Amino acid sequence: MNGSRRALLLLVVVLGFVLGADAAEPKPSVAKIRVSGLGWLQNRQTRLAIERLWGDKPGPTLNTNQIEDAALFIASVIAPKGFQHPQIEVDAMLANGGREHFTIDLTLQQEPPRWVQAREVAFHVHEGVRFHLENVSITGLRVMSDAAAHDFFFNEVALIRGKAARAYSPERARRSADALESTLRQQGYAEASVKIAKTEQDPKTGKVALQVAVTEGPKWMLSSVRVETKGPELAGVAPIEQRKGIPWSTFRSQDLAQEIRRIYFKDGYPDVRVRVDAKPRPAGSGERPVDVIARVDTGVQVRVGQIVFHGQEKTKESVLRRRVQIDHGDLLDPQELDRARYRLGRLGIFRSVDVTYQPPEGEVRDPVFTVREENPTELSLMGGYGSYEQLRGGAELVRRNLFGRAHEARLTVVQSMKSSRGDLTYTVPEIFGETIDGSVRLFGLQREERAFLRQEYGGTATLKRSFPAISADGTIGYTYQSLRNDQNQLSTYTSDGRQVTVASIDVGLTHDSRDNPLRPRRGYRWALQSELASQGLGGEVNYQRVELSASYHTSWGRGRWVHAGISHGVVTTLGSTDALLPVNKRFYPGGESSIRGYGEGEAAPRGSDGKYIGAKSYILVDLEAEQSLTKNLSFVLFTDLLGESVTLAKYPFDTELISVGAGLRYHTLIGPVRLEYGHNVRKREGDPTGAVQFSIGFPF
Repeated sequence: MNGSRRALLLLVVVLGFVLGADAAEPKPSVAKIRVSGLGWLQNRQTRLAIERLWGDKPGPTLNTNQIEDAALFIASVIAPKGFQHPQIEVDAMLANGGREHFTIDLTLQQEPPRWVQAREVAFHVHEGVRFHLENVSITGLRVMSDAAAHDFFFNEVALIRGKAARAYSPERARRSADALESTLRQQGYAEASVKIAKTEQDPKTGKVALQVAVTEGPKWMLSSVRVETKGPELAGVAPIEQRKGIPWSTFRSQDLAQEIRRIYFKDGYPDVRVRVDAKPRPAGSGERPVDVIARVDTGVQVRVGQIVFHGQEKTKESVLRRRVQIDHGDLLDPQELDRARYRLGRLGIFRSVDVTYQPPEGEVRDPVFTVREENPTELSLMGGYGSYEQLRGGAELVRRNLFGRAHEARLTVVQSMKSSRGDLTYTVPEIFGETIDGSVRLFGLQREERAFLRQEYGGTATLKRSFPAISADGTIGYTYQSLRNDQNQLSTYTSDGRQVTVASIDVGLTHDSRDNPLRPRRGYRWALQSELASQGLGGEVNYQRVELSASYHTSWGRGRWVHAGISHGVVTTLGSTDALLPVNKRFYPGGESSIRGYGEGEAAPRGSDGKYIGAKSYILVDLEAEQSLTKNLSFVLFTDLLGESVTLAKYPFDTELISVGAGLRYHTLIGPVRLEYGHNVRKREGDPTGAVQFSIGFPF
């Protein structure tokens, strides 16, 4: 009791000290502002932006000039959205206790009172008519389709283009014209010009018609290249002088200069300067020949002095030196220093990595790496929803740069309505050489499957490396885990083992060339994952489990895409019997990322009693056609085809199921929010007619 009283007394003293300190040094009062009329989120973002712009300047009151500046800033925020003539009502609470109400518009024809000193100001925005593009007429353009040119002005390829997607402002129209002109010049039309010839606006409806005049000019074609060098001539430059017959543009000029600089960088000339001049000849047959001269000033050849590091507070210098693969006396190659910066950045412990030279001139220079360390601790919250697991949430705690050696510990805990999962991973970067990372992971999982309760826990040690030749990442590891099933309602429950210990070698290989993993539009991905379990590795069972998957994404016209995915899984028990195969390692297709006419696990094979049995092999094919409706909303038609088999005697499948369906997708920063319905056109007795799927994330 006495200890509790002393602790309480100490707490009171500390609070009194803190409160007393606050009372002794009160924070200076700052004028308050409020914004309304733009929607809750935009109101808040605009208010915060104004406060950031002001910083500490406002003080306890705002004068008329500051109020006008804030109103004009608000108008500038909404102008790109097509609101060209907003009116902003200002309600000011004066320093003397009175109130003043007036209106500000962009014309400033209504002069506000100049004597205002307000301690609180409320801005209410009347956006007015939204001006929007109704028609864009383009003349003089022959080398690009009208549809492609129109996309520069409408800024959105979609079936439904609302007024927001067609918003007009003079600045936005100029940027669109400049973008079209830049694209033409990239294609070799160096004299191209794009101008807004005429603008017609209806102030009542907000409709805007643009007339755009395009002058293409002749196409510039490279006729010859000559390199003039002040300094030593390197052999790698000679092939450049053989080039001809390609379109010429300022971008080609920049590429040529950079290519020459790289040649000299490699030979220790970090100060090399390249100036590229193009001399056009008279045009003929729609083309203008161009003679190019590249003037090279190599500067002096430089060697590396001492490697210096600055800014590391917790990181051991030996960790940094391992990633910088240049030595004292080497030729100073800026490209190699950039690769060293990249290797240091890959550690994931630095906010920034910069490199400079000391002295900045001379034949011997010290590369100086200046780093800024990241916050070593990061806590992230997670959330999501799926048709089967429903609400799920979790947290991830990351601790970086342990022991100053760039080691990382990551704890992840996720809870849903159907499952509980926890992972603790310890990662050592570049444990064997530059490209191999090592990690140890402890995991636990409990999940309510359709016909049993899955319980798994164990540990795995993994090595990961990249394979640049095939642009893939590979892993190999050893896993020791306990697999348990409870509340078993499978058709095979009488012969299924309830708990088994598994030891396996796991091998994985993944290639991903998609343009965006959350919203893929182009590219492909393939993956291989194998799990080879053996009693000789310390487990109780033998099995071999392999899964292959691939997906492909491409455009189909404007605002349309085709997505295709295929996956195949097989599990065998070579040297053992099927009776020893763990229930947890069979396949149970069905759900939002499988065959979508079925709920989670509902497409699994059934026994003679109608109960589910896990499959030993399956093939799943997913086909989708996606049509963009607006910028973030799209419509999808899909077909899912599943073949599966309970035994390998009927490999690859003896049962076929087909679902067709449609859905809507709203694209967000964390992936598409999907609402889909799959109808089963080929099903078994007892199968559902179809299923509604609601989830977040791309299906394959």
